Order: sequence, then C-alpha cells, then structure tokens
Amino acid sequence: MPKQVSKQSAQKSSLFISRTKTLQKRLKGEQVQADAVLLTNPKDIRYLTGFIGDDSWAIVPMRGSVITILSDSRFEEQIQREAPHAKAVMRTKSLSDSLKETLLKRKLTKVLLQPDYTTLAIRKAIANKIGAKNILEHDDGLLQQRAIKTPDEIKQIQKALVIQQCAFNQTIAEIKPGMTEYEITAILEYKMRALGADGTSFPSIVAADANASLPHAIPGKTKVKTGGIVLIDWGARYNGYCSDLTRVIALGKMKPRIREIYQITLDAQEAAIAAIKPGARLCDIDAVARNIITKAGYGKEFSHSLGHGLGLDIHEEPRLAASVKGELQEGQVVTVEPGIYLPGIGGVRIEDDVLVTSNGYKVLSDLPKTLESAII
Repeated sequence: MPKQVSKQSAQKSSLFISRTKTLQKRLKGEQVQADAVLLTNPKDIRYLTGFIGDDSWAIVPMRGSVITILSDSRFEEQIQREAPHAKAVMRTKSLSDSLKETLLKRKLTKVLLQPDYTTLAIRKAIANKIGAKNILEHDDGLLQQRAIKTPDEIKQIQKALVIQQCAFNQTIAEIKPGMTEYEITAILEYKMRALGADGTSFPSIVAADANASLPHAIPGKTKVKTGGIVLIDWGARYNGYCSDLTRVIALGKMKPRIREIYQITLDAQEAAIAAIKPGARLCDIDAVARNIITKAGYGKEFSHSLGHGLGLDIHEEPRLAASVKGELQEGQVVTVEPGIYLPGIGGVRIEDDVLVTSNGYKVLSDLPKTLESAII
C-alpha cells in the first residue's frame, strides 16, 4: 500500500510540475520580465499545487518548479497532505508581509499579479511592502491553459455527471404536486451530497411554471402542480470539478405552448451540438442554435449566450456566444444550453456537457431529454 500511495503522489507531483512549466514557458515566450507570479485565485492555486484551502497565496517562480504557498497554521497539515511537493510558509503576520519576507529569502524581485483576482486593497498592500515598481500586471493565460482538459480532468467531470444525474432521477421520483421549489432543491442537493459530491457547482435553480421564464430564477415557496412544469438547472462538484445540466419536466401533461417551445429548444440544442468540432468558431456554434430559435419566431426570447466552458470553475473558457471570437479546441468541455423564456407563462432550457474530441464531439451527459421523457 505505501508504494501505491508513493506512486500516486509522484504522478500528481509530475502533473503539477508540468502545468507549472507550461505557465513559465508561455510567460517567457511573451517576454514577461517577472521573477515570479503571485497566485491569489484559489482555483489556480489548486490547479498548480493541489491545495484546496482558502485565505492563502502561492508564489510561482519563473525558474524552477517549487511553488511556495503562503498560508497560516489552520492549513499546515492540509498543505502537507494535498501539496507535499510545494514549500509551505506559515505566516504570523499579514499575507503581504509574508510575501515580502519570502521574496527576499528567494531573491525574487519583480512579481506578476493576477489583475482579475487582486483587489485594489490587496494591490496597495503589496505595493507598500515591495514597491509599486516591482509589480507587473499581465494576463497569465491560466484560464486558457485550464480550458484544455487532461483525460483525468475529464474523468472527474464525468464522475460529477454520474452523481448529478443519479440525484436528479431519484429526486424527480419523489416530486409530487404541492411540493415547493424549496423542498425540491433541498432533496436534490442532499442526494448529490449523499452520492459523494463535494457540493454543488452553483446554487441550484428550481423554477416552477411562470418562474421558469427567469433564466436565473431563485427557488422559493411556489408549489408545483399537475399540468405544470419545473425547470431544474443544477450541478455537482466532484474532486473540485463541476458539471452542469438543465432539464424541464412536466407533471402529468405538458401544455401546448410549452410543448412547442420545448421541441424548438431541443432541436436547436441538438443541431448546435452536432456542429461542435475542433476549429469551429465559437460564434458559429451559437448561431446554429440561435438561427433555429429565431426562425421559429422566438429569437428575442433567447436572451443569453449558448454556453460556456467548465472545470474547476462553473464558468470557464471558452464561451459560445455571438460576440466571442476564437475557435473550439480539442480537450475543451462546454455546456450547450439554448433557452426560450416567456414571461408570465414559463420557459424551457435544455443543457448538456460536451467534450470537444479530435474529430468532433462527445456528449458526456446521457440524461434523457426527449419530449416524452420530460413528462413524469
């Protein structure tokens, strides 16, 4: 058993070193004159070290592969377990004080910050300690790097999907007229936890009838009823990785107007998924679904982009949207989630998680979504 653990630890260490070298090589290629990158985004710290705690920073040197995690005694044992290959510094003062001391010891001067994850207050505190002239701001490219998933990352997303789909099936088997959105949400999230999820990918959306016209509805006291619909947008997190699905169910029967927009939404989603392949333009995938919905007369009722990448964050690169340039790449995992929303009536959104493969796509989720399967 010890040998197996040692081998697993070595594999993880090799993975994190490889990710670190990719970051270093990219920044050197962009001629960034920094001695180190300061990570303040917890998801990036996890991606490069394995440490999943909070209230900590990580210093990634531009040379060498040893990352220093600045934390405190609450996380000392946790860092030893999760990131034994990293160097841990347990601070007794502020993070900015610890940063200054560590940079001096490691003879590092110029530091690249993560602008999107560094508040003005934090930037000011760092500048006061190391001097504003020693602070650089440049896109570190980690969002793009994280967008390409390794086979292991894809497995984690698939495991999250297995959990969330199982939880959904168990939940809809218990839904009865008179239950509130609150109750359904509680059952669904409990079951995901009971099945092994770290937690939810995001606050679950459970919206009954007219509430389903709100793309980001918040569950409340509205009760479901026979002949009504429930839109459920939920996700499980497994080993840090997110999944994200949306389904609409009808209790007993589905009203003609909802039936109409359900089939249009499904046709749009399936057509967009079929267009996914490496090199396909992000805006073109969005256009495939949007054109079908627009031709059916509901273009204005499709009010959001088609989808987004997912991984350690629920919203990652790339985005499938009309205004976004760029192309799909092999290894990306994206959601495809067109919707039609009718105020005062309800709404339909159908969402699946799709992997971009070498020659096309693979739908990672397999929850039924036909019109017939939506009626319970």
